[in-house]
Amino acid sequence: MNSLTKSIFIFVFPVFALVVLIESSWFIFQTGISLQHVSHLLTAGTITFFFIKAFIKPIARTDHILIVYTFCVFLGCVLSLLAENLQEETNFRITCTVSNIILTVGWILYLLWYSFFQKRNAAKNSILKVGNTLPLLRFENTAKEEITSEKFAGTPSIYMFYRGNWCPFCMAQIKEMVTHHEELADRNINTVFISSQPHGFSENLAKKYPLDFQFLVDVNGEVAKQLNIFDANGLPFGFQAFGFKSHTIMPTIIITDSNEQIVYVNQTDNYRVRPEPSALLKVIDANV
Repeated sequence: MNSLTKSIFIFVFPVFALVVLIESSWFIFQTGISLQHVSHLLTAGTITFFFIKAFIKPIARTDHILIVYTFCVFLGCVLSLLAENLQEETNFRITCTVSNIILTVGWILYLLWYSFFQKRNAAKNSILKVGNTLPLLRFENTAKEEITSEKFAGTPSIYMFYRGNWCPFCMAQIKEMVTHHEELADRNINTVFISSQPHGFSENLAKKYPLDFQFLVDVNGEVAKQLNIFDANGLPFGFQAFGFKSHTIMPTIIITDSNEQIVYVNQTDNYRVRPEPSALLKVIDANV
């Protein structure tokens, strides 16, 4: 239920911010600039800009609290509260103030609740432990042929589990790995990207990056369940209309040596915080 609530929240919250932004812009156009409208614009505009930018110009990671955006959101809220004592249009003033408070609370929820995988506890995942041998994993390639992790035995491997083509942070992370393709090839590393999304989306990625990377599908999230990284209802509400499945995978990176022994695991508890490729290369150089 918690995951379903998150799925709905991440659809409703940005849409509400966009509506408030449009409304504020319209009132400024109609009545002129006022402190209250400016504060409204600042809060709603900051939130809307963050989500739009995430898709237009994706980045692979952010800081935990998005400090610049958070400052602007709180500044807008404070200005809105100050404007309450300076404006005379009581009914509209209250509407603006309440909207600003809702947006600010929503932003706090996004930072401290939505962004985190509350059910993930890396310390209790007995399968993904450094020193363990990676269990046999069964995937499908984009042609729906079965591929097992045995195919990559004998050579060090990076297994990168990502949420799907819909996730801008995942796409930016994959693009980063592509830019380090030569460094990975020089180290003779298998680079395997896995998602539970339908095969066609993974095929699109394989065509976009025609390298010796593997883009595989975890059918029905069976491998994710096997590794305890399954995220029920992890897809933002509404993306099902584009053909994606509601259940996803928590972003996870596993590095194994040539004997399929796990030498590194990253089980981030915040979907916006991910390791850089340079950190992964250091792990490889030190362990495989």
